[in-house]
Amino acid sequence: MSAEPDKNKRLVAWNGVYIHIPADWDARVSGPRHLVFEKDFQPQLQIRWEKSVNCSPGFLQEKLTHYAGRMGSLVTKDNYPAELHKLKDTFDLLSCYRGESGMFEGGIFVCTARQILVLFQLPCPDPPLLKEVGDCLATLSSRTHAEILWRIQDFSLAIPVSYLLKDYTFAAGLTRLSFYSSDLFLQTCTLGPADSRLDRQSLEEILVTLSDTPELNIVAGKDGNSCEGHRTPTILKQIFFRLRREKPFIWARIWHDAASNRLLAVVFSSNRPIPLTTPQKICGQYEIIQKENSTKENS
Repeated sequence: MSAEPDKNKRLVAWNGVYIHIPADWDARVSGPRHLVFEKDFQPQLQIRWEKSVNCSPGFLQEKLTHYAGRMGSLVTKDNYPAELHKLKDTFDLLSCYRGESGMFEGGIFVCTARQILVLFQLPCPDPPLLKEVGDCLATLSSRTHAEILWRIQDFSLAIPVSYLLKDYTFAAGLTRLSFYSSDLFLQTCTLGPADSRLDRQSLEEILVTLSDTPELNIVAGKDGNSCEGHRTPTILKQIFFRLRREKPFIWARIWHDAASNRLLAVVFSSNRPIPLTTPQKICGQYEIIQKENSTKENS
């Protein structure tokens, strides 16, 4: 269980970790299991984590020794900063540490129930910041459900837990996440601004580019703000694509979120025919987070 967040916090979810941060903080992805939280472009907190760790005392002590050599002087359990005492009620807090200046700079804790080990650091140690950091860390959880939530920057995406992160891109005007599950490959894309992109290309042309499939069969949506495409080749064509090391079957969808001036796209590729239940469900759970709703918790 994690502490209940207050209304001035917003949910960030990345690669199986869920944490509520102050509404005026921003989250930046620095690695598959590494997040940096900033306020006015100044780092406030960063966390790294390992999942499915062995929580035996010997393993944890080995991890502690490994990190201790790089972090600074360790703090005994009796001398934890008061602002972090609440973490003891939620996690097995292994250790805190102080840097060369003598100021508290971070620590390590583990959730044995979820088998997750977290290293947290304060890039700019500031005693008044400790309470805010403690409140933030107390909300951290690693949930196990049929679906996993990805909620970062201005988008929210829920996909089956069997899909594992393969790669990601956060660039100006383009956010792309890619996942794999067995022989299925999934890409999700957020593009903006939509109006300038649509001045240059149609939705159909953008979808062909994102899917890298010139022979995509495309059907425009009735609303004029979306379209779907698919490639379902014959057996001979399937052999041809496999010889080229391409996945023969493609299903893709793109739509225009006018309220946010963004385009959202989902592209599936597979060696076998793609059942439409999962792609359609994922599209329904992929959305832009509107500012007025950004502080609401996504259950």
